[in-house]
Amino acid sequence: MFNRILIPISQEKPSERAAKMALEFAKILNASVVFTYALTEKVPTDFGQEVIRPWKERALNLGVRAESRLADGYTMNIGDAIAFEADSANCDLIVMGTHAREGLNRLLMGSVAERVSRVAKIPVLLVHGEEGKPPTVMFKRILVPIDGSETSVLALENAKELAIKLGSELHLVHVVPDVPLPIGDPIGGYSAFDYTTLAASLEMTGKQTLTQATAFLKPLVPIIHLHHAHGNKTQSLILQTAKEQQVDLIVMGTHGYGGLNYLFLGSVAQAVSHHASVPVLLVRPVEKTT
Repeated sequence: MFNRILIPISQEKPSERAAKMALEFAKILNASVVFTYALTEKVPTDFGQEVIRPWKERALNLGVRAESRLADGYTMNIGDAIAFEADSANCDLIVMGTHAREGLNRLLMGSVAERVSRVAKIPVLLVHGEEGKPPTVMFKRILVPIDGSETSVLALENAKELAIKLGSELHLVHVVPDVPLPIGDPIGGYSAFDYTTLAASLEMTGKQTLTQATAFLKPLVPIIHLHHAHGNKTQSLILQTAKEQQVDLIVMGTHGYGGLNYLFLGSVAQAVSHHASVPVLLVRPVEKTT
């Protein structure tokens, strides 16, 4: 499971909530933690250490092994600096807070947490900073959206380990996409298109995906949810399932797309992590180097 957790620290509320959760999580898993603070031109080294100091003391009081590192926010993007520290410190999980920014504000300002989740080589657990019921590390109900891809297999692996370790109830959800509209031919007609057959094929694929995932999770017996899009976005149905089943963690696979690919195509995982009211654990395949 997770043995070494990186906790980025700032003076914002989401960071505080995430750090508290991360320390409790580390205690449960008997893991060590590494606190990091991103230095910029406006932040002296001494200040960064002072921000980290009370968190190291808190870790010590909980019996959690802790150390600190200062990230280089001078020469690189803060999100990239955090991901770099996680890699160089040999961490296997990053736990950090995130804002739920909307619209143009989100597009222009971006999000450090979002950037980290796209470039980090290890899983990232995102914790929202809204006030209200504090997030819990006693993840009793874990939801795993699956689509049969490599990334959803990784999500299943992580969710299975957590469920066994914490004694959690697992929920699987698959969304059957709508049948695409037919493509018009050059003379104004439409190519032959069998909606019924294609719709049945998509549903069968979804059921097979859930069956294979259930077999992979043995001896755990997950609760299955199969939804049809019916014009709804996949992320909306995932979030709806999370709310209805009162889950307290969502584990998802994600692609680390960037640039125009990310901007125009978007990401279901990022959309879920942005709007979820519970923590979201994002995992993605690590690119192989030759």
